[in-house]
Amino acid sequence: MRKNLRWLILHIEETISVLGLSGMLLFTIFNVFMRYVFDSPKGWATELAVICLVWATFPGAAACFKKNLHYGMDFLVNRLPSNLQYRLRQVLMAVCIVLFSLLAVVSIQFTIKATKTTAFFMLSYKFINSSAVVGFVSMSIHSMYYFYKSIKDPQYFRQFYSLAYEETDDMKVSVKGEGR
Repeated sequence: MRKNLRWLILHIEETISVLGLSGMLLFTIFNVFMRYVFDSPKGWATELAVICLVWATFPGAAACFKKNLHYGMDFLVNRLPSNLQYRLRQVLMAVCIVLFSLLAVVSIQFTIKATKTTAFFMLSYKFINSSAVVGFVSMSIHSMYYFYKSIKDPQYFRQFYSLAYEETDDMKVSVKGEGR
């Protein structure tokens, strides 16, 4: 039980995102079936699909950030000497801390001020908007962790970035006049 709880805590963003994507898929398929087979689409299914989409998006973005899976344009950074790459990525991680923390604060304020409810279920938008809070707080925590690691364990930080490029090493593009 304790091992499962630990796994869930370590993978909470992925779990929420998978549940959101699965729910969105199921409600959308159900609604398409109802529309084309029975000519009777269900408004509640559309509402739930949208809620699931929102809950898949923000925690999913946090899960991708945690694993360094977001696309980046590092072709200029990768041409810098190793030490400069490291320092620039450290600065970028500090910028991420500021940006994600600011977005977390704004999303918390936005969630607190929400007064609308959904049309069918009368569900408060506070629940829907809290997905942004979960995503941005998670990204803030992970960016703080990676920045801390960049200071205390530089090898871990370097490996964090190198793992993201392992899969794409065979896809390197040659610049005109440059050999592979």
